[in-house]
Amino acid sequence: MSDATLFILVFSGLVVLRVVLATVFFALILPRGDRCPNCDGTTLRLGSFIFDRCLPWFRRSWCLTCGWRGVLRRGAPSEQPAPLEATARR
Repeated sequence: MSDATLFILVFSGLVVLRVVLATVFFALILPRGDRCPNCDGTTLRLGSFIFDRCLPWFRRSWCLTCGWRGVLRRGAPSEQPAPLEATARR
């Protein structure tokens, strides 16, 4: 095998490995659940037939509070906070 072929194979392998590792890393740092990463508000799931079929372990979400749109990992739904009660009555 020539030196040029070996050089191309090694560096092509390193590029592919870097892309795979970056993809896995960024997939793992996505938050799990249904809370907004910006404001910790409740998010709504945005359904997409193609997205749900191709990437079933992710979910597209939209935050009701701050308007954030993005991708979260699927997880158990979080408990809704109890509604605030009036503490002082006049």
